[in-house]
Amino acid sequence: MSDGIDPDKAVAIRLRARLAVVERAAWFGLVHAMRTRPEETEAFIASERDRCTEGFGSKGWAGDLTQAERAMLAAEVDKGLAELLADAKDAV
Repeated sequence: MSDGIDPDKAVAIRLRARLAVVERAAWFGLVHAMRTRPEETEAFIASERDRCTEGFGSKGWAGDLTQAERAMLAAEVDKGLAELLADAKDAV
């Protein structure tokens, strides 16, 4: 690229930017939900944590990964959702 950025790295940077945009929009929605309906929001997040644990485990979501990789993914998603909820509670 003429701007000195490797084309392969530019793809990764664009993907990171898209992820950041989605993340910020989701954050706005979560904080709004925590302000307006905190109990329901916490229950929903708890339900999603359970659903993801089951989906990545026994149901085999992300079928291209091995069982160990899916277990790691499930653990990271669970950890991320728990941290996200804690951060949202702190924000409100």
